[in-house]
Amino acid sequence: MKIIQEGKAKIYVPEVREIVSSDMPVFYNPKMRVNRDLAVLGLGYLCKKLGRELMVADPLSASGIRAIRFIKETSCVGKVFTNDINEKAVEIIRENFRLNEVPEDRYEVHREDANFFMRKGWGFGFDYVDLDPFGTPVPFIESVALSMKRGGILSLTATDTAPISGTYPKTCIRRYGARPLRNEFKHEVGIRILIKKVIELSAQHDIAMVPIFAYSHLHYFKLFFVKDRGAKLTNSLIDQVGYLLYCFNCMNREAVFDPLKIKEHCPICGTRFSLGGPMWLGKLWDEEFTDFLYREAQERGEISKETKRILSLIWQESKLQTVGFYMLSKLAEKVGIPQQPPIKKAVEFYEGVRTHFEGDGFRTRFSHEEVLRKSEELKVIIERRLKGGAG
Repeated sequence: MKIIQEGKAKIYVPEVREIVSSDMPVFYNPKMRVNRDLAVLGLGYLCKKLGRELMVADPLSASGIRAIRFIKETSCVGKVFTNDINEKAVEIIRENFRLNEVPEDRYEVHREDANFFMRKGWGFGFDYVDLDPFGTPVPFIESVALSMKRGGILSLTATDTAPISGTYPKTCIRRYGARPLRNEFKHEVGIRILIKKVIELSAQHDIAMVPIFAYSHLHYFKLFFVKDRGAKLTNSLIDQVGYLLYCFNCMNREAVFDPLKIKEHCPICGTRFSLGGPMWLGKLWDEEFTDFLYREAQERGEISKETKRILSLIWQESKLQTVGFYMLSKLAEKVGIPQQPPIKKAVEFYEGVRTHFEGDGFRTRFSHEEVLRKSEELKVIIERRLKGGAG
């Protein structure tokens, strides 16, 4: 056993491996620091929004690091309810609360199946739930949605990114009821498919889970949802679910809400379209929530530099919310641009913003035809510069 510190929390951990797996005695992954930073910041937003004591649930607690950070790094947690099915984890969670001198009336530790834990009928409803499973969150979504209070926030993690990003399409169809697209913005497609699934499962109970933030990093996706109720609002979310047509020849992409309007061939090059979805085609970022995360992170010393860097990118990206983005390297390859310009210059050229999904990715308001035309212009400009340099 050793003690490590993250943010304002100290915890006992039995081991820290380079390769993390679910068979570890008590699961703690140092590479998920950004994820936990975001979870703390998301709770901070709800603290400010509601202005009262909050009931917080961590149904898959592992080491208890999130729960402890929630209490020590925010000012509004009335009580945090932790849970893990692993007996050893439960012992260490209790030890970690004692290590951090958290008063016993501020937390509860349970050892139950996560779905049973969430469906126990707590009476008050949770204001904030942080769900971080090893793999897909799908088996837990309904239980979490039912356990939450209206206006509460769900902080959700998914680590099974390969199926919904196109590596295992049959698994994606079976588990998420959607067809993925393995293109240059496959991780965005995966996030949109996951959002669709959360909305779909919650809608069965007339619960509207409104997406307010999306993030992709390393091997996982991180999402935030606000819970609301009512058939009208739930229907408005379902109305923003549709399909994405993608051309692997010319990179054309078209969002389609009506299945009857799905085209078979790309109108630009005539190649047969590939079909992805159904998926969420609405906004990925609520501007108010994203702005809070970004500004709050910059002011807090316990938030990692990497989290601040990523939030800075997403804050800019949220100003231009398109379905899909472009990768400069892919465009250069398709059009035959002889030398790729710096991404900063390219973003200015296409009048866009950078994306956090890919290092050379950017979003633009231009239509695909305009992007191709601008790319041809860029090709000519660079060819002239290269010839001038050679001369």
